[in-house]
Amino acid sequence: MKLVLLWIIYVILKVTLPLSYSMAVSNKTACPLLRIDGYGPRQGYREKSDYSGYDLAEHFSLRKTSCGGEKTCFKLGSTPLIKDTQKIFTAGLPEEYSITALFRVRRNTKKERWALWKTLTRPGVLQNSIIIDGEKKVVEFTAKENGGSTLHYTFKSRELHPLFDRQWHKLGISIEETIISLYVDCKLIERRQTAKKNSIDLQGRSVIVGRASDDRPVDIELQRITIYCSPKQAAQENCCEVSDGMCNLQGDEELPISSSAAKAQQNTELTPESKCYCFPNKGEKGSQGEPGSPGEIGEKLLAQTFLPTPPRHGIDCGSPVYTLADNVALEIYL
Repeated sequence: MKLVLLWIIYVILKVTLPLSYSMAVSNKTACPLLRIDGYGPRQGYREKSDYSGYDLAEHFSLRKTSCGGEKTCFKLGSTPLIKDTQKIFTAGLPEEYSITALFRVRRNTKKERWALWKTLTRPGVLQNSIIIDGEKKVVEFTAKENGGSTLHYTFKSRELHPLFDRQWHKLGISIEETIISLYVDCKLIERRQTAKKNSIDLQGRSVIVGRASDDRPVDIELQRITIYCSPKQAAQENCCEVSDGMCNLQGDEELPISSSAAKAQQNTELTPESKCYCFPNKGEKGSQGEPGSPGEIGEKLLAQTFLPTPPRHGIDCGSPVYTLADNVALEIYL
């Protein structure tokens, strides 16, 4: 009897231990090697480049078709592109990552509202999404914060408008722990501070390039959609596929930045002292100068004076700032 019990325990351990081990491995975020044909990160043309991440077009088994000239794109069909999240991210997905997509909208879909990518829990509750709204010409990002509340951010910059002009464009989004950065054609458009976001539940489902209303594939030409296991990859991409003129940037050059993003970055980086537009404090009084020669007799005229006004930006710089007081005048005889 004792031998039978030991044999049963042995069989149970033999079956369950490998399953537990494989589950632990799949939950790690040591992402698989991702090979991309064509272009390396911001270094011009290369035959192949190695990164870690997931080619969503490959995982959704999209077939290639011609989309004009020498370009090929993926045939999206009419059936919703839905797949179990765990079957896509077989080695897990880190909390910080980036997603890039190369596409162009068509005439009849340039005002569509659609999800580039979204994930749902097993019961169908939205976890996160990247929505492209052609009617409003905005990009929206939704996620769950650690407390369970929904985080929603809308990028409204006018520099997003080219996404909807029916030309090829590359959209990149970097998701960090408390920052979301959005790129269009390898240029930083906007960066947002966020609350800490939950990691994605791998037990649910994922949808790509689906209409917001019914998840059916939107009628666009899609050349690439990739999730990288590094949030920095969106900033390291080049845009050779969009235009040869965007291939000249080298890895040591600074990333192009939009005017709105530069303004926001300047506001966050400047210290209060560097925003002080005041004149410096006066030094010590100098020695008496030589008397000058008498001037010529002048005419009577009306002149404006400079009067002190309060310091700008609420910063006490130690001396008043002087501006032209247009409403005050003083008669002076020269």
